[in-house]
Amino acid sequence: MGRREYCRYIHTYSELEGLQRAHTVCYTASVEPQGILMEVMLLQAEKTVASRAWCLGSGFEQAMRLMRYLCENGVGPGQWLEVLDDVGQPYRRERKENEPEQPEKSARFVAIAGF
Repeated sequence: MGRREYCRYIHTYSELEGLQRAHTVCYTASVEPQGILMEVMLLQAEKTVASRAWCLGSGFEQAMRLMRYLCENGVGPGQWLEVLDDVGQPYRRERKENEPEQPEKSARFVAIAGF
């Protein structure tokens, strides 16, 4: 049986009446034959929301640090790819079924201003 590199961080949130529902956010990274797959998943009683991306140009140790950073800062599945952009981590988003292919994110910032 082969050894697999995998990390998982879990952040749980309690029910705060009128403010938030109880939920859990899981942050995972795993080495797959195609590369390093990262995922942020929100688990709530009535729904699950997941976002996946392939980590490009970095090793598993960097992906693991990123997942820990996201967990410790409570970044959700709707914002985590923006954080990857902010820290300059290239990635390729995992497509959902019937979703058109997206180009790889280059993590290059280009300022455009029009006056």
